[in-house]
Amino acid sequence: LFSRAPDYLLQVQGDSMIGDGILDGDLVAVRRTGEVRNGQIVVARLEGEVTIKRFERTATGIRLLPRNPAYEPIVVDPEHQELSIEGVFCGLVRPA
Repeated sequence: LFSRAPDYLLQVQGDSMIGDGILDGDLVAVRRTGEVRNGQIVVARLEGEVTIKRFERTATGIRLLPRNPAYEPIVVDPEHQELSIEGVFCGLVRPA
């Protein structure tokens, strides 16, 4: 069912990841990890808010990329903003 065994499921709120087929109301399977690669879909906690985005490390910081053109990337300055990666996406369940 999932590419890797998930640690937990998280219900999606919003449409920022529709380009990756992740829709409002879906349950995403998340695997906790300490290692994240560019391009992976992550569950990130930024300043206390949880978001699901594609991860990109740049020379100046980190960008969290939505997959809906209606949304702008989130540019993270790790020196001034608190960011933690809660885990990586490993599948989804779409409620009927």
